[in-house]
Amino acid sequence: MVKPVHPATVHFPIAFLSLSFALDIIHELSPRLPKNLASKLPISTDLTRLSYFLLSAGLITLLPALVTGVREAVVLISKQGIKEADGTVRPKVKALIAHAVFNDIVAAVSAYVWYQKRSNAANTVAGKLGVGSLATGAAAYAPERWMVVAEAPILALLFMAANIGGVLAYNFGIGFSAGGAGAKKKQ
Repeated sequence: MVKPVHPATVHFPIAFLSLSFALDIIHELSPRLPKNLASKLPISTDLTRLSYFLLSAGLITLLPALVTGVREAVVLISKQGIKEADGTVRPKVKALIAHAVFNDIVAAVSAYVWYQKRSNAANTVAGKLGVGSLATGAAAYAPERWMVVAEAPILALLFMAANIGGVLAYNFGIGFSAGGAGAKKKQ
């Protein structure tokens, strides 16, 4: 019997994406922070460059998590079905669908933000040189305001999806054995 891989693949994308979004939010808020706190932050070019590379790493590590998640969802549904004997949708399937939809939204928005950051940086001299603009002090990978506005709820959605994943693993036993057989032992 093949053990599920998905639970082992989710930690890096969660960490990388949440750190990337948090750095963009800090970058956006830094001009509004008290001077003594703002002076302790890294310079803007370092924050935005690190955010971009964390976002890139998050997207790369997200691929195995998505692929293994889809595979294990298919195995679960093929073994146990979608509906209970009375015709209602199984609670674990509802949670599985919510988990998948939330993560798909996170992946799509993250990929679009990455693409826009990359395009914006490539169109600047600073981006071509890999440094901040000497004239403006702007960072090559600085997020636009709409990106930060999008990333804040996406960060919340990422944590909600992770929470649902935890419920699937610990309450339903999915991820402890192929097809969620661990849940049968608990019941």
